[in-house]
Amino acid sequence: MTRFQSFAGFLVGLVTLLLWVPPAVNAQSTGSVQYATRAQLTEQLATLESQTGSAKAADRSRLAATTSRIRERLGTGDFKPGDRFVLSLRQDSIRIDTLIVRDSLRVAVLNLPEFSVAGVLRSELEDRLSDHVARFVRNAQVRTTQLVRLSVTGAVRNPGFYYAVPDRPLNDLLTAAGGPLMEADLGKVRVTRMGKTLLDGKASKRAVEQGRTLEELDIQGGDTVYVPVRRKLNWQMVTQLAFVATSLFFGLIQFLRWYYERQDQ
Repeated sequence: MTRFQSFAGFLVGLVTLLLWVPPAVNAQSTGSVQYATRAQLTEQLATLESQTGSAKAADRSRLAATTSRIRERLGTGDFKPGDRFVLSLRQDSIRIDTLIVRDSLRVAVLNLPEFSVAGVLRSELEDRLSDHVARFVRNAQVRTTQLVRLSVTGAVRNPGFYYAVPDRPLNDLLTAAGGPLMEADLGKVRVTRMGKTLLDGKASKRAVEQGRTLEELDIQGGDTVYVPVRRKLNWQMVTQLAFVATSLFFGLIQFLRWYYERQDQ
């Protein structure tokens, strides 16, 4: 093998390496804790507090932040002004109403006295509301469906804010927003929370294809669902760049052949 053949093989390998692009790392959800019970949160809090003392300095701030959030949930509850949930009250007939949490953290329950959600966890809402209704109505069955307020942006027909049921698929949320546009790239739907990406790339593509629910994906109120536009290639530019790159490559090969032939003489 001549020196030219050795160098040409190295050059081809180098070009191949430069053109290879590693797959993107996709943000994954860490699992839903929206409907954790008080007992589960208390147990988790105790575990975190026991870990904080022996944790490294780098992990201590993260553990402290998580501990603070759990304490806040246990104290003030999960509900905020503007949250909504659907109440179904079955007695002789069925009455259904959508309740809105006011600034006072109280909701108007049909024609009954108001109910306070202060300090109430999402997992406790139905039992607490059932106890409240039972004080005024006999033999009533109460069911609640909690809604989450989400922003849907990007390549959908009607971008905006929507209230969605957590146990419905992500696909249903896109349908509620009028459905994706023709140029929408459903393989790259991105979910963000306060500027931080929670779900994108292959993970979001699987979520859409598998019909995974908002709750399974830990999508919470205030999150943003963004549907990007499918990137279109300018084939004319691609062809021109490929031609220039090929010409330069083979020109370099010819120059190296001429150079090494002269050296071997």
